[in-house]
Amino acid sequence: MRIKKPRIKERFLFLLERQFVKGAYYQLLFVAAAIGLISVIGGLLVMPVGAPTASFNEAVWWAFLRLSDPGYLGDDEGTWRRFVSTIVTVLGYVVFLGSLVAIITTWLNRKIRNLEQGLTPVAANNHVIILGWTNRTIHIAAEIFHSVGRLRRFLKLHGTRSLRLIILSYDVTPDHVQELKDNPLIGNRAHEIILRSGVAIDREHLKRVDSLNAAAIIIPSQANGQREFVTPDVETIKALLSLNAESENAMGRKRPFVVAEIQDENKISAAYRAYSGPIEVVGSNTIISRLLAQNIRHHGLSEIYNELLSRSLNNNLFAKEYDALAGKTIAEAKSYFPKAIIAGIIRMAEDGYKPMLNLRGDYLLEKNDRLVMLAKNQEAIEMSNKPGQVMKVEPVRALPVEDQNQVTRILILGWNHHIPSLIKEFSTYEDEQYEIVMASLRSVESRQKDLELIMETADRVTVKHVVVDYVKENELRTVNPGQFDNILLVSSDLIEDEEEADARTIVGYILLEEILDNVERRPQVLLELADPNNESLIKRFKSEVIIGPKILSHLLAAIALRRELHSLYNELLTVGGAEIIFREPSEYGLTKGEITFRDLEALAEGFHETALGTYRIVNRDEGTIDLIMNPDRNTRLKINDTVSLVVISTVY
Repeated sequence: MRIKKPRIKERFLFLLERQFVKGAYYQLLFVAAAIGLISVIGGLLVMPVGAPTASFNEAVWWAFLRLSDPGYLGDDEGTWRRFVSTIVTVLGYVVFLGSLVAIITTWLNRKIRNLEQGLTPVAANNHVIILGWTNRTIHIAAEIFHSVGRLRRFLKLHGTRSLRLIILSYDVTPDHVQELKDNPLIGNRAHEIILRSGVAIDREHLKRVDSLNAAAIIIPSQANGQREFVTPDVETIKALLSLNAESENAMGRKRPFVVAEIQDENKISAAYRAYSGPIEVVGSNTIISRLLAQNIRHHGLSEIYNELLSRSLNNNLFAKEYDALAGKTIAEAKSYFPKAIIAGIIRMAEDGYKPMLNLRGDYLLEKNDRLVMLAKNQEAIEMSNKPGQVMKVEPVRALPVEDQNQVTRILILGWNHHIPSLIKEFSTYEDEQYEIVMASLRSVESRQKDLELIMETADRVTVKHVVVDYVKENELRTVNPGQFDNILLVSSDLIEDEEEADARTIVGYILLEEILDNVERRPQVLLELADPNNESLIKRFKSEVIIGPKILSHLLAAIALRRELHSLYNELLTVGGAEIIFREPSEYGLTKGEITFRDLEALAEGFHETALGTYRIVNRDEGTIDLIMNPDRNTRLKINDTVSLVVISTVY
């Protein structure tokens, strides 16, 4: 029988390790034991020398004093006692001082790191929570901080004086704080934002941000990345289920209002089913695809959408209730707002909010109607004490919105999860035909598989797939970009980093410009970018840009503060109903010259439309434009061949 070798050293080191990893208290106990052992050994060594260390207690106390205070070293007499005293004093430096400092420093660093990570549960009421750190999170926070009027109303509604914004991130680091500070709309107010570590699908982490007592919870979706099994939508729905379970356990509490972003429109109904409280679900793929499709149909709309659907210094959409206007007509209501355009109303119905845009001047307002207005700031929608003159309108007729009778040829460079929704959106436009060529490095089989998930496309929309790397000029030339009416470049969602995804898109666009320079009939080029900071890189080129995350951030923040705005955005972006379009001045019977905006408003209302401003192409070669929206009523607007009128029309 083989005799096992004793492993005393290994066992001791293993035991020591297991005690040390238990934390600072066990480490201090070990150091205390070591100090006691050294004191006993030192005392025993000097006991034979005699007084003042003749007894065991006196000898141990003598050794402990030398161990803990080096100042006693010079008081000893005798060679042996001085030798032992020196050894004990040196051990005191190492064990007593060194170990204690190391243990306390490590413990303090660990505590500070835990505090920085945001692991401490929050105790708050009527706060706003953003679940997840995505490419929308910072922009959502900035939108909330700068939505002064909506925020004031939100705080008043919930009976609180100041905004408390909490962000739940997977891992809180100093980089997150710095990113918040670097945003010009947040800046020094970053310290007002509370960061907590955790994931939205974990119920314990939801308790960490005190989700049950929140006034509003925003759940943005991950913008990039393709995960086959656990998609961003799956995580969002799981987070809604976790919130619902937490609310059910807290009987009698009001459930917080939730705004959730879902990419796949087929999962929107599942998101509504997952949460029993008040909820608005924003279909991001659907919204972005509608913006892209509308801009392809009406060139130039990207400038208008970027102004209306982002935190703009120029104009934004507002919705506000005015009890004093109940019983008055739209025309009379307009006289109370000289610096705003009344685009319509939002009315509360049995099945939710009902937006009604582009109303005629004789339409009567009811109590609780919310006026939808285009204005530059909150002050512009304050009701004037003295109404102005009611605008006189000469009814003419309703102008038709012309459909595109000819076939529209579209080249799509790149691929992301918006494309299937875009193809589906084109299928909803009756009497319009589209021939689409998709050029991407993604395999044709993978693309076709994604397209099969949407409803069957109409025969008037044909799709052809080619495998092309559009950042290689020789491959890009093979698709002959000059033969198309519209070219759309999209950021790839296969690249996790937004900067890298946009880098490919921008480089591809510059190569495209080289090819299109020699084309007689230049196609309209539209870019979809993921990072708002990259917009400035291509301003001098001849293209239009839509930045999805920036627009979606504005929508999520605005809906969280004013729920009824969701119905308004849906009305503006869906096919049919109220739409923002361009009109040629000749359709209104205008010729070259000038017209005041007041007269243009009256003229547009005669054609059953709402005038918003003018759109002028300054330089076709450079792609520069001049957009004037909601000018002063007395501003004289130039009318010529390069000017289009921006109006809201009703499409039936």
